Amino acid sequence: MPPVAQNNFLHDAPKGRLVSWALYDLANTIFSAVFLTAYFPLMITEMTGVRWAYGAACTAAMIIAGLLVPFLGALSDHTGKTKQYLFRTTLITIAFMLAAAVLKRPRDLILVFVCGCIFYHASLVFYHTLLPTAAPPGKQGFTSGLGTGLGYLGVVMVLPLTHWAEKHWGTSSVFLFSGFLFFIFSLPLFFRVPERSVPHPQTFRWSFWKEAWLQVFKLIAELKSRPVLLLFLSAHFLTVDALNSLIFWFMVYAREVFHPEKNVLILLLAGVNVAGFLMGLLSGALTDRWGALPVTCLSALMLTATLTALHLLPAFRLFAVFSMTGGAFAIAGTWTAGRKALIELAGDGADLGEYFGLYVLTAKLSVFSTLFFGILADSAGFREALGILLFPATAGLVLFLCAWGLKRKYGQA
Repeated sequence: MPPVAQNNFLHDAPKGRLVSWALYDLANTIFSAVFLTAYFPLMITEMTGVRWAYGAACTAAMIIAGLLVPFLGALSDHTGKTKQYLFRTTLITIAFMLAAAVLKRPRDLILVFVCGCIFYHASLVFYHTLLPTAAPPGKQGFTSGLGTGLGYLGVVMVLPLTHWAEKHWGTSSVFLFSGFLFFIFSLPLFFRVPERSVPHPQTFRWSFWKEAWLQVFKLIAELKSRPVLLLFLSAHFLTVDALNSLIFWFMVYAREVFHPEKNVLILLLAGVNVAGFLMGLLSGALTDRWGALPVTCLSALMLTATLTALHLLPAFRLFAVFSMTGGAFAIAGTWTAGRKALIELAGDGADLGEYFGLYVLTAKLSVFSTLFFGILADSAGFREALGILLFPATAGLVLFLCAWGLKRKYGQA
């Protein structure tokens, strides 16, 4: 009779890898919630008294991260050291998070924010390319959904603790505590998920930068012969443009339009993340059952409908309800189904990292609405600013539907 430990879920090697990979989603979502959505945006907009500066910082960080993405994807594909680079970018991200706890001047805080965002988004390139290592094809949708769901659940776990820490020791303690949790929950991946195997691994060299960008232009040129993949990446660019703005500005919008107390804002964000956990599991299950592209289309539809409702609704309660239903599914479904859709369309080959690099590149450059939102919020108001997000969201939905239609008709990417 085998030892009991061998029957334990976490000691079963394939399932242990699956859970360990998903737990990193929990870890980095703590950074996303605290730094990108909750405490830092509220703090910096209150300190500066304007919104455009925060929007400009978000845009700058994402563009710089986008310029790095092809190079990072090439590192993953050619060196066979994906986990090593993920570990380094994770530690640097945490270091900038901790720096925000000790700096006081708005200019310094914005600089730390930009640098932290750059390395956070850089780490996602390495993280995404480890998905085929952590889970077999039939479980990748579930694993991606589990990661998305655990990320939201982690935020629900952390927010009450950070709110308590802020009340007793100030906002600086929030960044210190969150950085520590980011590190702790990232450890299972580094211990349990194997390194990504690549054929003929090479040593690091700076020429990867030039080669990576040449490969980007080559991949873009090849997309002419892969219309489904071209439509998918174009739709992803537009949809994530709206999503990025929604994530960056969600808490500031709720504060400025509805004026709730701080603890109510924290409860709202916790509620959205509870819903996100459930929607992550649901979208993962639907992805494995229906396929990635149909769920991606459904997510884009929910995003467009939710933005329309949020733009028009006058009451805070209705705003909260729509955020925790359609909004939660839109965000969770986009990330969950999108990763699986790319693997299905691009194939699990040696160049998967480069395609993921292109996939993340489209997400990083999807930041123009974030800047326009801040400018319009200062000049015309927050409701008017939210309305502009309907344009990229609707266009993304149309292109996703076109991609799905072509895939069903011709069966090729």
